[in-house]
Amino acid sequence: MSEGKRSDRLARVLAVQERKRQLAEWALAELVREEKRLEDTRDELLDTLGAQSLMQGLFLDAKVSALRRNDVTLSGVVERQAEARSEVQAANLAEKRVQRAAEAALVEDRMAEDTAELLSTLDDYLVARAASLE
Repeated sequence: MSEGKRSDRLARVLAVQERKRQLAEWALAELVREEKRLEDTRDELLDTLGAQSLMQGLFLDAKVSALRRNDVTLSGVVERQAEARSEVQAANLAEKRVQRAAEAALVEDRMAEDTAELLSTLDDYLVARAASLE
């Protein structure tokens, strides 16, 4: 296969699109892990608020403040997850489009190769026949 074929170029573009999709999926997975970590932190803070202790009143404001910061961070992560999900979806769609185009270009290239091969065979036959008639 020559380097200038459309199917070869599209295969390289497809590899790039696959990599972009993988990166988008990894970013989404990282956000899901961060959400889980923040939810665990929230649950731990809520558990400590419910515990009865003589010292609880001293740390109540700090715990409430930490809980608020955690919730703000958590809501930001949830928003970024929605964006990351749409990026993954867009990357999937782009990859599928390029994949279909690459498959179509491969078929076209194979048809062109077959046509060239058949024409070459026909030329060889006609040359051999013309030589035998002389």
